[in-house]
Amino acid sequence: MDRLIIINGVVFDPINNIDGEIKDILIESGKIVEKFSNETDVKEIDAKGKTVIPSAVDIHTHVASQQVNWARLLGTNNNKFKEIWQGLTLKNIAKNYISNGYTFILEANVFPSLAKQTVFDFKQLPVLDKAMLLNVSNFWPLELEFQRGKIDDMAIFLSDLLSKTYGFGIKIYNPFENENWNFRELREDISQMGRLYNFSALDVYENAVKCVETLGLPHSTHAHIEGYENEIGKRNLITVLEKIKSLNIETSQNADSDLKRKQILHIAHANAYNFDGNNENLINFLNENQNFDIDVGFVGFNQINPVITSDRRLINSMLTEDINENPRKLISSAVEFEGDSFITMRNFSKENYQDCVLWANALDLVLNIRNKFQISFSLNFPNYANLSDIPEIVTWLISKDARENFMKDMNNDFLKNSTLSINEKVLDFSEFVCVTRASPAKSLGLANFKGNLGSDADGDLNILDININEIDISKNPEKLKRALSNIEYVVKSGKIIKKQKEINLNPNGLIFWSNGKAEVKERDFIISKKTDFYQKYSSMFYNSYKISINKEFLRRVV
Repeated sequence: MDRLIIINGVVFDPINNIDGEIKDILIESGKIVEKFSNETDVKEIDAKGKTVIPSAVDIHTHVASQQVNWARLLGTNNNKFKEIWQGLTLKNIAKNYISNGYTFILEANVFPSLAKQTVFDFKQLPVLDKAMLLNVSNFWPLELEFQRGKIDDMAIFLSDLLSKTYGFGIKIYNPFENENWNFRELREDISQMGRLYNFSALDVYENAVKCVETLGLPHSTHAHIEGYENEIGKRNLITVLEKIKSLNIETSQNADSDLKRKQILHIAHANAYNFDGNNENLINFLNENQNFDIDVGFVGFNQINPVITSDRRLINSMLTEDINENPRKLISSAVEFEGDSFITMRNFSKENYQDCVLWANALDLVLNIRNKFQISFSLNFPNYANLSDIPEIVTWLISKDARENFMKDMNNDFLKNSTLSINEKVLDFSEFVCVTRASPAKSLGLANFKGNLGSDADGDLNILDININEIDISKNPEKLKRALSNIEYVVKSGKIIKKQKEINLNPNGLIFWSNGKAEVKERDFIISKKTDFYQKYSSMFYNSYKISINKEFLRRVV
């Protein structure tokens, strides 16, 4: 069946300014079209009285890496882990994403030398389209480029690296802090120079942003700021934001001007930096600077959560808290030239003050940042919440009553200090669609394909068994929760992959990748120098990054 029409649906599509219109959606050869090439062999779904929205897009997840294998290992003998996370198998991950309306995910932290593992997992992960960000924050082959600001050279090298690994973009994550870790220190100032290199963390952020915009990559530099879930994070976050703002750089993504990304820097799990619960500075900055955006990680208060991170500061704080009462198993590793990884388990509790602050920060940011295209809904999966938590999390965004009911048994000091209880703001349904679908698609530079129902977009959509135009979701959040808990249809590239409780895991998704556009005149010389660098100083050859994969699994984004 090559043609599908969804008739009479109540359509919400923020990118195309469609807000509850009754409209037919036509899909042919996997794409949304204005009209069919012919009327033969057309399957019809009558969505009368139902709501049609684009499929969801996850801008920040950790599902396809060596670290996930270690999380599975740590959970082998843990009954809570096995019950809640179902072993974190790729099949169950795909099934749970589809059940919640997702058809695209971004693996947000991959060391270049481990990209082969991620691509292997991507090939085994059914249905979903996916992409990965390469973590080059501690990447010694870029030492001279970071030190001297050689942006063109850096762009040529990273473009070639993205081509070899089929990466989608660049992640910056506690730049070169692992050098301090090796001296058993934690850096207190991200503007200080290293012992072994003559540049600062701020230089890495600056040069990465310049490089990504030189290449015109679909997604901006994606940053994890040092001090995540720590008091120092607040200062570091604002320092980085002000530094990048001072550069006066404009986005250079090659796309239709109305659909290309607006931001030059994306901040991951932005709720994790203001550990005092005061988000005013970050909210004001974002409201005044439209060329920055964030994702927020919602806490689901599961009994146990895997922690997949490269942040030693976070791990140190977790391992020193109540170590006698709640000892944690930990797997750690160091990847030559590239950085460190840590895997452990933790549990979020409503009785814990800081856990409640982390929960409230996500809501505070989403409700108070005016431009919803600057916010992407996330779980930092699996670090903060499980996919099955999403329908309830949505109720906190759309209903003050739902928030208050959930907060009743939280930490008493938190309840006394939090301003969330007096915040009357809620998201309307179109804003919910924006932060879960339109905004992450646009931030990723994929608004031509994902997160919308316009002509020539991918035929990815959800049909909810609810007529949003006939109810006040702020007064009836449970009705939307029920509809999201059992999405009636999920359509991927024009194929029905979920119909009520039946899920089809047979189709393959694609790996999205991009290498941007780099200058070619110096390419051979620069790549030869990097090849020599690896031959002299590394235990692997540069060309060993090259991944062999059938082209039918790939989709290049120009």
